[in-house]
Amino acid sequence: MMTIDEKFRMVKRAVDTGRPAQAYLITGALRGGAFDLAVKIVQYLFCVQSEKPCGVCDVCRRIAGRVDPDVHWFYPEKKSRIFGIEQMKEEILPVMTKSSFGGGWKAAVIVGADRMKKEAANAFLKTLEEPAPETLFLLLSDSPQEMLPTIVSRCQRIDLQDFRDLEEPWRGRVLEVLAMPSYGTIAERTAAAAQLSALLAELKDAAEREVKTEKDSDIGVDEDRDVLEAKISARYREHRGNFLMTLHKWFRDLYVLTAGGADSILHYPAFVDVYRRRIDGLTLAQACSNLERVGRIAGQFDANMAEAMVLSYWMDRITHGGGK
Repeated sequence: MMTIDEKFRMVKRAVDTGRPAQAYLITGALRGGAFDLAVKIVQYLFCVQSEKPCGVCDVCRRIAGRVDPDVHWFYPEKKSRIFGIEQMKEEILPVMTKSSFGGGWKAAVIVGADRMKKEAANAFLKTLEEPAPETLFLLLSDSPQEMLPTIVSRCQRIDLQDFRDLEEPWRGRVLEVLAMPSYGTIAERTAAAAQLSALLAELKDAAEREVKTEKDSDIGVDEDRDVLEAKISARYREHRGNFLMTLHKWFRDLYVLTAGGADSILHYPAFVDVYRRRIDGLTLAQACSNLERVGRIAGQFDANMAEAMVLSYWMDRITHGGGK
């Protein structure tokens, strides 16, 4: 995935060309990457004398210290850990509908935006649909699947979520496919792609079961169909990201060994014998290209291309090693 600096440069280009989004949804760690990126964005927006946030001028220091009068930081109420309708109407909306102190931009950073109750979210949505000029909203969330879909749809999304390995039994099943004895024929590569596609279908079903189970356990919570489907979609994207991370780590291990790296730094050392057979005839350039191709799979998934077609195409073009 792109680094925080790369994500920042994307927003910077939009600001520089006068076309920033009115709202950005930044998904990631609230005390880590998401928060850090929000600080960089608002520092750049207000630190107009520099090509990048200088971090040392009075404006940048005020923003970092969360005391700048035109950059407002909002957190869920301490006891309830939610944004209620009272907080929205009495604190957030009045501030963001007034003119800025400095006569230019004003920004709101909503930390934990997924914690808005339905009434608060609907009230905020009206402001998001018709924001005041030179107003920027940065919504930070580590659980975007919990957010009102209509709010998410009105934000430009920046994902910083760190994906990890799939949980068992899914991870083991993916690795079994990748460790197949031979990828020498088109039929073998097509079969592997089909098995991976079937696993993704199972992960999608698992995401639906998980979300519906959680819904059933929330007594008194009534969610419409659109909200439920948005949560299922978000949960599946998380599982799919973990699936892609497992692929990435497999081919990263092959790259490490092709480059002469030690067994001790492998992600999946249990497969070292398979790796040793695969790197026979595998060049360093091919091993590097494989990592790039896994990245292309991720990009085409994000572009909503048919997953089965994407996997079939790239599994046929990845150099699996072992002279194949």
